[in-house]
Amino acid sequence: MKARKIAFESLKSVFIKQGYTNLVLRKNLKGIDIKDKGLITEIVYGTLRNYIYLKKQYKEFVHKDLPMEVDIVLMMSIYQMFFMDKIPNYAIVNEAVDLVKPQFKKVVNAILRNISKRGLIEINKKDELSTLAINTSIPEWIIRLWNSHYGIEITTKLAYELLKEAVIYGRINTILISKEELSKDKKVKFIDDVCFVYDGNLIETDYFKEGKIIIQDISSQKVCEYLDLKENLNVLDCCSAPGTKTSQISMMTNNTGNIVAIDLYNHRVDLINDLIKKMNLKNVKAIVMDATKIDLEEKFDRVLIDAPCSGLGVLKGKPDIKIKLSPKDIDEICEIQKEILNSSSKCLKVDGIMVYSTCTLNKKENERQVEEFIKENPNFKLLDSITIFPFENSGDGFYIAKLVREY
Repeated sequence: MKARKIAFESLKSVFIKQGYTNLVLRKNLKGIDIKDKGLITEIVYGTLRNYIYLKKQYKEFVHKDLPMEVDIVLMMSIYQMFFMDKIPNYAIVNEAVDLVKPQFKKVVNAILRNISKRGLIEINKKDELSTLAINTSIPEWIIRLWNSHYGIEITTKLAYELLKEAVIYGRINTILISKEELSKDKKVKFIDDVCFVYDGNLIETDYFKEGKIIIQDISSQKVCEYLDLKENLNVLDCCSAPGTKTSQISMMTNNTGNIVAIDLYNHRVDLINDLIKKMNLKNVKAIVMDATKIDLEEKFDRVLIDAPCSGLGVLKGKPDIKIKLSPKDIDEICEIQKEILNSSSKCLKVDGIMVYSTCTLNKKENERQVEEFIKENPNFKLLDSITIFPFENSGDGFYIAKLVREY
């Protein structure tokens, strides 16, 4: 009961209090047995990934709106019934009844027993996009946005891919350990020279604790490759907390040159400084600065803008985005991105390279943002760009644009 109670409280924090799933679980899983941690995590993430579909499963049994707390119990219970193994349905029903207030116990009991007998129902609407939105639990406005940008085939593959559990990728820190040395561990499987997967919990390893590796998505690792890095460069990393890409730049420049990593808040810069120390980065200076109003006299050979974005590419690992995000939010984000691009670009030397990246799949924040910037700044030229879809590499969705300042 304790595990499901924690899962319930965690889901309440996300759905009702608008908490971030990873932060909520980090707090709620402290001191919990490792077996229960896995159960709680699967219930929470599984329910969030499938919440619209799960809610549709009991719609016919509900004749008036239920409190969100009751909805959460029903959704997480149905998820356990049909998406998880080794949990008897009677136990799921009994524990669900225990989680709700007295006035809702009979209702929850009746609904779950009916669904247990009936099984899952197939959702088919007249509209193809509406059907896809429900079956993949992605708000319909997002499905329609993707369809207008990428077409139905990519949208369908994308939506179903984002229902899957996120793959945890690691990146080696060659400043502290070699690929040859790390490869001796049979649990490590390298995908390329720096990216690998690990058969186990990376966070619990000495590699992670000692800064020899870092957790970084496979798509995220591609961003710094577009900077054309070499030794002894001056690099500006904007919006850099928690420092994951900063550390990659340091590694790729062999701990030489000068990297200035900026972020808006003290506590976020503290995260970068913690990583600098942990990973033995000698060429990084982290400072508090607003990337929309950069005040630096020096000019840089390279500028990285890993811009704040809507996060539509990272729904596997952050499914709470689906609950919180609205079209209005994207309009506000686009304005901030534009300001950061304009401010950061002024710090780049002539012939220098600037990379703009996001972890979202939305042309308004990606291609159109870059096109508008070049239109207003004709001294910049687009050299290359790529959109990485999650179904291509089991990673996150990313957009990367590489620009050069010509004069």
